[in-house]
Amino acid sequence: MFAPLRFIKTLVVGVFVLALSACATTFPTPQNAPPSTDSSLSGAMLFGQTFDAHGGEHLSELDNVSVGITGKWKQLIRRIQPLVTDYAYRVESQERLFPKERVYAAHYTGPAGNKSVYRSPDTITVHYNGVESTDSAVLSSTALTADAFHLFLLGPLALEPWQAQFERLADAPLNGELHHRIHLNLAPGFGYGQQDQVVLWIDSKTKLTRMIQITLTGHDSTKAAHVEVEYLDYLVKGEYTFPAKFFERVNAPIAIDAHAWELTELQINSDYSVDDVRKPGLGNAKLVN
Repeated sequence: MFAPLRFIKTLVVGVFVLALSACATTFPTPQNAPPSTDSSLSGAMLFGQTFDAHGGEHLSELDNVSVGITGKWKQLIRRIQPLVTDYAYRVESQERLFPKERVYAAHYTGPAGNKSVYRSPDTITVHYNGVESTDSAVLSSTALTADAFHLFLLGPLALEPWQAQFERLADAPLNGELHHRIHLNLAPGFGYGQQDQVVLWIDSKTKLTRMIQITLTGHDSTKAAHVEVEYLDYLVKGEYTFPAKFFERVNAPIAIDAHAWELTELQINSDYSVDDVRKPGLGNAKLVN
């Protein structure tokens, strides 16, 4: 007797996921990655170089960053992590970042409507189509993605307080070019995580950060996961160099492509404050024109 089509599809997907799990990689740390043989530059020194390459010398002058984003989620990550991706809402967005206050606010739009997020170091609020959510899983997953995107969008400009804590790993190739790697134990971690790990891949020539790897311990369904986001292009705005085109891959517990997105707008030091972005739809912080 022939198996039902649904069973066959489930079996094929299961075998595919098992194959991808075999391709998963271990997150590089000072304990499991080869040490650097170059003692002339420490992790803190290398962070200082990439921090400056992105405009870190002028960080005190950066009050806020406004971006417009469009992107596309890959099909498998949508099936595996529907709540974390929130793909029915997170297609296009307007996002506001305040580096000094470590505040992130966003207004996403998608086929199911809109989602508004306000995230500070001690607060997370989420609204779907103007209605506030009190679902603990929604708040946990959204806090995680908000903190991660704060880092992805600002790059090393988001990590200056931890400069002295970076440790150097062995250099490694990325797209055929040698890159320095530095590791950080980040506490608190992303979302509700007590601690996460971060690795920056730094172009040995330009000193720009070209890729960021992070763990995701702050939500139940991602505790075993770690991802990488590669910067495929940059935009210079004033004294700063921002990543402008991104590609995200999940490296564990399975290895899959996850998300591609890019900036459609970029402004700095717009005329609004943290208080202006607290309300759904970013409140009084006008959308980028």
